[in-house]
Amino acid sequence: MPVSKVQVVCIGVITMDTIALVDKYPAADERVLADEITRGGGGPAAVAAVALARLGISTAIVGTIGDDADGREILEIFKREGVDTSGISIGSTATAGSVIVVSKEHSARAISTRQPVIQAPANESAKKLVAEAQWVHCDHVGINRLSELGITRGHGPKISFDAGYGVENFDVALVDLFVPTDRQMALRHPGLALKDAIALDAQSAGNIVVATSGSEGSVAFKDAFISAPGFTVDVVSTLGAGDVFHGALMAQVVEGRPMAEALRRANAVAALSCRGLDGQSAIPTLQELNTYLEAQS
Repeated sequence: MPVSKVQVVCIGVITMDTIALVDKYPAADERVLADEITRGGGGPAAVAAVALARLGISTAIVGTIGDDADGREILEIFKREGVDTSGISIGSTATAGSVIVVSKEHSARAISTRQPVIQAPANESAKKLVAEAQWVHCDHVGINRLSELGITRGHGPKISFDAGYGVENFDVALVDLFVPTDRQMALRHPGLALKDAIALDAQSAGNIVVATSGSEGSVAFKDAFISAPGFTVDVVSTLGAGDVFHGALMAQVVEGRPMAEALRRANAVAALSCRGLDGQSAIPTLQELNTYLEAQS
């Protein structure tokens, strides 16, 4: 695919996952029948890229896949979604992937994952895509590749960080939009209430901080506190819902929506994605999102 100027480049993990929905987890040496088994693309950056594309944002993905059947299937998924894949590099290890068992009994999931040991060097297309983008959106792997791509805050595109893992000591001043979970904020600032914690980070870094709280919604600090409740849907699986939220929030930011509206719309997209077993199939399109929100008014 030729390189084209895009609005958002997502950088990070790309996986091919197999997901099974069961009533209860099997015991040792036990076999249980799955209600459904499906395969789908995963990875925080990859899922965010699909969410962005479905919401009408010109999007590219930068990351590493293997020279294998899973890698080829991933490229086909992105092609269908309209995500620019010219920034993907082929690594020396197998494409990352997970086997995920979703338990209805526990409303939880168990994950066994295979990750690539080494991220292949960024190709020239990736560097050009990033240089021309308005925003880059990074997951826990992508955030460590910014120096390789020649990006720092204030020099190049703005930076959004899906801070879902191990960010207790992360310097929030490195990014323009810091989006952790409420659990990560509790680890960063023990003893502080969530609002106090996000205000502390946002004011110290001079950026925007948004914290997610699952089905309860999200809260942001941008000069003042802004919050939006979650939406109630018939949940099949919450797999990837946080990654979807990040992509959806990025889409609203790119469109220039006020933060209160951006949070509400991102919450709705994440909730609607939970109607599917995998992380991508039930992400709504822009038209589907607008129709749903109109019905909620």
